[in-house]
Amino acid sequence: MTVPRLELAGVRKRFGSRQVLDGLDLAVMPGESCVIIGASGTGKSVTLKCVLGLISIDAGSIKVDGGEVAGLKGAALDAHRARFGMLFQGGALFDSLSVWRNVAFALPGTAASRKTAAIDNLARVGLGPEVADLRPAELSGGMQKRVALARAIAARPPIIFFDEPTAGLDPITAAVINRLIRELVSDLKITALTITHDMASVREVADRVAMLHGGRIIWHGPRASLESCGNPYVHQFITGSAEGPIKPVGLKP
Repeated sequence: MTVPRLELAGVRKRFGSRQVLDGLDLAVMPGESCVIIGASGTGKSVTLKCVLGLISIDAGSIKVDGGEVAGLKGAALDAHRARFGMLFQGGALFDSLSVWRNVAFALPGTAASRKTAAIDNLARVGLGPEVADLRPAELSGGMQKRVALARAIAARPPIIFFDEPTAGLDPITAAVINRLIRELVSDLKITALTITHDMASVREVADRVAMLHGGRIIWHGPRASLESCGNPYVHQFITGSAEGPIKPVGLKP
C-alpha cells in the first residue's frame, strides 16, 4: 500500500474563541495534485501554515512520507521545510534582487552556477535569459508569477504549495499559469497542494478536490466527480450561488 506523501489526521487549531480547524483529515498521494476549495476564512491558508510548522496545531497528526512532523523544532524543522516549495499568492519576490537571484535564492553553489540554474528554471516557465538581470518591478504581473513559479521549483522539492496561484491575473494569463502548473507537476513528478477560489484553476490543475468547511474536509474526491457529487456545500461553491448552506460573510444565516 502506497504511503501518502502528505497526511493530516484530526488536526485542530483554535485562535482565541474561534475554532478554525476542527478535526481536519486529508491525504495527498505522491505525484497527486490536490486542490482545497472553500469560502474565505475557512482555514485553507492556516492548513498550509500548520503543515510547514509556521503555526503549531492544538491536536492531531501531520505526517510527510509516513513520518510525524507536527512539533518539529530547530534543525529538524528546517529539514522538513526544505522538502517544500511555495508559490505565494502575491508572488513575494524580493524587489531589491534581480530575477535570477530571486529564482536561485535557496540554491547552493557559486554565483555562476546559481545563475545558470536560475536561467534553466526560467526556461521551464517560458521566460528567456533576457529577463534574468531585470528587477521584478520591470515585469508584468503574469511574468512575476512565472518567476515565482520558477523559484518554487528551483530546488526540485517533492511537494509544492500553491496559494491562490492565479489571484490578480487576467483570465488569459491565469490560464497560462494553470497550464504551467499542470505541466510542471506532471513533468517533475511533484506532489501539489493548491488552495484557490478560482474554479478554472480547480478544473485545470486538480487530480482530486477537497472541500473545507466548518474546520473539516466535508467532501474529497476526483475532479471529475465535482459537479455530480451531490454535496450541497460543494454545489453552492462551484456554482457561485448566493443561495445555499454557505452564508456570505457578514450576513446572518
